[in-house]
Amino acid sequence: METPVQQDAAFKWVFSHPVTIERLVRAHAPERAAVIDFSTLEKIDSELVGEALVRRYPDMLWRARRLDGTGDVVVNLEFQGRQDRFMAVRIAIYALLAAQGLLRRKQLARAGRSLEVLSFVIHHGGGRWTAPTNLRKIFTRWVPGDYRVISPEEPEEGKGAAGVRDELPRTILQLERERSVEGTLAHLRALQRLAGESGSEYDRFMAGCIAEMLVSKGRVTRERMKGATTMAQVDIEYERSLEEFGRKWFRQGRDEGRDEGKVALLRDLVSEKFGSEGSEGLSAVLQKLRDPARISLAATAVIECDTPEEFFERVRMESRG
Repeated sequence: METPVQQDAAFKWVFSHPVTIERLVRAHAPERAAVIDFSTLEKIDSELVGEALVRRYPDMLWRARRLDGTGDVVVNLEFQGRQDRFMAVRIAIYALLAAQGLLRRKQLARAGRSLEVLSFVIHHGGGRWTAPTNLRKIFTRWVPGDYRVISPEEPEEGKGAAGVRDELPRTILQLERERSVEGTLAHLRALQRLAGESGSEYDRFMAGCIAEMLVSKGRVTRERMKGATTMAQVDIEYERSLEEFGRKWFRQGRDEGRDEGKVALLRDLVSEKFGSEGSEGLSAVLQKLRDPARISLAATAVIECDTPEEFFERVRMESRG
């Protein structure tokens, strides 16, 4: 007498032939069958590995080319003897992992190529199948895979339910990307107001985060920010750092001869921010910065640039101006 495993294997054997798969797709997804080149059908490995290296095994996977050559179609078969209310979730996971596997192997890397996954549950149990056949019937409010974009230039769909956009996430992103002194000050003041709206505890939390962001971007020293515990203090300390920079610039220019002092200070700034990599490349570009105005622009670039490569490119552009 055959065991259930033997029976299952024999049943699946019927679906291991490309003609069976073609007949299945033509009968149950005729609108998609019209775009598939069934002569390219091939069975593919059904072992799918997720990001956490969790192995999942759909029952059977097939792959074919589109007739127009613009992409691939994956056919996923699941053999199910019992009802499973959350079958749609399992099917979605398999479909996404199959797509991820093709992307990882760079088989869909070419521009303009598409992928679609056709999934079929082969129900060989008793009774009529009653489980939901798509995610929208399970997740009625928000379907997994749907997402909204939060960016410095937030799209209209980013508005809240009441139609009013919360400026806090967008302002944080704008500050992170900002390079100018004026823009940084404007975003800091906006964040001070927005953080204060949520109470003093949140204001202190934001102060720590924003101070660290400014330090990591090289816009202010850690020593300067170590005592800033509120957003107002972060704003004040950032302004003081700019004033201190201006006074140091003036004193060194006065004491050592204006242009010579500026060059010396520029060397110190580059060395402090970019280390030896910045200092080694500075001598060559300083020869092209004979104009005092351009030396001042280069000093501003030290503050606003994040890498030595970005700084030297900025200086080269200004020396050609």
